[in-house]
Amino acid sequence: MIRKSAVGLVAATLVVLLARSIAYATEPSPAARVLERRAGGPSLPLLALVSLLLAASLAVAVCWLAAMAVRERALLKRRPVERFAVRRMLAFAMGLALVTSLGGGLLEAYLHWRAGLGWHGVHCVFGPVHRDLLPLEFGLSAVAAAVIAAAQHVVAWMRRTFAHLRAVLPHSWPPVRHVLPRPFDVPRRVCLRSAPARAPPALA
Repeated sequence: MIRKSAVGLVAATLVVLLARSIAYATEPSPAARVLERRAGGPSLPLLALVSLLLAASLAVAVCWLAAMAVRERALLKRRPVERFAVRRMLAFAMGLALVTSLGGGLLEAYLHWRAGLGWHGVHCVFGPVHRDLLPLEFGLSAVAAAVIAAAQHVVAWMRRTFAHLRAVLPHSWPPVRHVLPRPFDVPRRVCLRSAPARAPPALA
């Protein structure tokens, strides 16, 4: 439980910071605000729809790749395949999106208050100033939830594989017999037999 909470907290923090960076990087200049939509540019709902569709496509691709990889390996090993937890991933994505939307808005309100602009509260979440943060946070939350669910799916399969190997390997290998060296018996008479006397070396 503590590990899941830590993972969720890290994911929410990364989503809020990344969404804020993208939103400020794509913020139009004052001149662009004056000329906004005069040339028939896309409106905010269209941009939100496109960003959400891209994020959903990326999330589906990540989940599909993880599920297909685990399924193919399980078929090669002839083992049952555990299904991908789609409902749990969707619930986590929705909860993460709600938390990051509220957290991102409160973070902006706190930064505005520190800058002397006053406390805007929830108005920073649903107001017109930071309304582009919501689709980014929802989309990034979906991608983050998909990545976490895919990683959990792969890690669970790896744990089952390692547990199966630990259960099979000790029984598949034959027991190793340790053969002790045999002592070399030297006859006692050989050890006690004296060597014949030698003549002194001849001097040239």
